[in-house]
Amino acid sequence: MRPPSANAACQTVKAPGIVARHPLPSFFVIAFAFSWIAWCPWWLGQDGLGLLPIPGSIQVLALVNPLGIFGPAIAAFIVTRSMEGSAGVRRLWASVTTLRFGLGWWGVALLGIPALLLIGALLLPGPVESFTTNGLGAVLLIYPAQFLGIVFLGGGMEEVGWRGFAQPRLQKKHSPLVAALLIGVVWAAWHAPLFLTKTWDTPRSNVAQVFLYAVVVIGLSVIMAWIRNASGSTLAAVLAHASVNGTLGVLVVAFPGSLVETTNWWGLGIILAAAVLALVTKGHLGDTNKMAGPLAKSAQPA
Repeated sequence: MRPPSANAACQTVKAPGIVARHPLPSFFVIAFAFSWIAWCPWWLGQDGLGLLPIPGSIQVLALVNPLGIFGPAIAAFIVTRSMEGSAGVRRLWASVTTLRFGLGWWGVALLGIPALLLIGALLLPGPVESFTTNGLGAVLLIYPAQFLGIVFLGGGMEEVGWRGFAQPRLQKKHSPLVAALLIGVVWAAWHAPLFLTKTWDTPRSNVAQVFLYAVVVIGLSVIMAWIRNASGSTLAAVLAHASVNGTLGVLVVAFPGSLVETTNWWGLGIILAAAVLALVTKGHLGDTNKMAGPLAKSAQPA
């Protein structure tokens, strides 16, 4: 009896599925599908287009908003599992949970980002005149709890997908800056259904405000890419994202009625910092693998 041919043996090996063959498109499709479907009670309900008989109550929003936010993270784990198995999932999870990424990056995430937003706010006309301490003490008191809520149930979890999964893979084909800009555009579009709701707390009264919001998100994507690349930690990006959301809540209370609250110019500091980072790092955004010249050579093992 003849042994099976090599071709026959190869046929027994299961071919990778469509998700493993096309990881990035699969990631984006799953992230959008999960989030937009999870947000359906919000943007298709009475708080949005009114196509579903679901009231726009705080209870509904408190449930569907966090659920939708998990879309990018869930997509990242699904695609990683399809590509790399359980070992890949463990590596991705380790990048989110490992606390050892340098004290300086803790400072950037927890203090640098709030300082950046505050400086941007103070550069705007009006906020200084509108400053008040009314309610400021209370919001600062609950800030730690709010921050942790954003980390575990809020926007911080988006970073598992955007920066933990998509950024490193896009950087294999594009420069870190181009990868960050692409993710920023996709990230802004991912929020699209929320623009159809009444209660999403983002200024969107006209096309200019929507465009400015997209610019801020793209700028934030550049900053998050730099943090992720330079620190080597997805958790650093998670904490930085939570700092953005948490600090914005404080600034709105501190500068009521100003451009910080009524327009998307609250992100002026983000836009400026992103431009500076792009120029100073020459588009490498902390990714030493993309750097040319003596620095790249010195970074290579002997």
